[in-house]
Formats: sequence, structure tokens, C-alpha cells
Amino acid sequence: MRSQTSITRALRRGLVALAALALSIGLASWNIPPARAQSDPAAAAAQNAHDAADAAQEALDTAIDARNQLESDGAPQDQIDAANQAIAQARADKDAADQAAQAADDAAGEATGEAAGAATDQGQDEQQGN
Repeated sequence: MRSQTSITRALRRGLVALAALALSIGLASWNIPPARAQSDPAAAAAQNAHDAADAAQEALDTAIDARNQLESDGAPQDQIDAANQAIAQARADKDAADQAAQAADDAAGEATGEAAGAATDQGQDEQQGN
């Protein structure tokens, strides 16, 4: 009985972590910049994407810990199988979050390059008297 209680708690923690991950990814995909980075939306989006990737890693770690706890407690195979499915989902979410972070980094780099190019063009125009 005590074993089932700890298993249930571990699974709930894993599910809560997955829900937090989904929320983080959702917020990152909406490109809601934090107040400190409102002046650079591309950098804010990249930061949000990295935060979501970090949350995804934490959710994966939590899912693995929950599965390991189930195995060490001698839980029934169906519970271990469910935990393995949660790990597979958390791994897929982490991969997607890592890809989103990479894409956001690429976009931020392009935006920075374009902004630098525009500033250079404007400076040259001013020097030429245009």
C-alpha cells in the first residue's frame, strides 16, 4: 500500500512536470517577451525557447526518476510501461524544445545581423549626406 502511494506521487510529479513543460513551450511559441528584453523580441524569443528546453530537460529527468523509483519499488509492469511512455513523450518534447531553441538562436542571429547591416547602411547614408 505504501509503495503504491509513493508510486502515485511520483507519477503525479512527472505529470505536473510535463504539464509545466507544455505550458513553457506554449508560452515560448507565442513569443511573449519578458519585460527585461522587450527591446529585442528575437533575443526574448530565443531566451524563452531556451527556458522551455531547460524545463523539458527537467521534465525528462523527473520522468526518468519516477520510472526508476517504480522499478526499485517493484511496481507492476503496467505502471513501469506507463512511466516508459511518459519518458518517451518527455524525450520527444525535449527534442522539440531543443530544436525550437536552435531555430530561435538562428533567427536572433539573423535579426542581429540585419539590424547591424541596417545601422551600417544608415551610417553610410548620413556620411554621404543622403
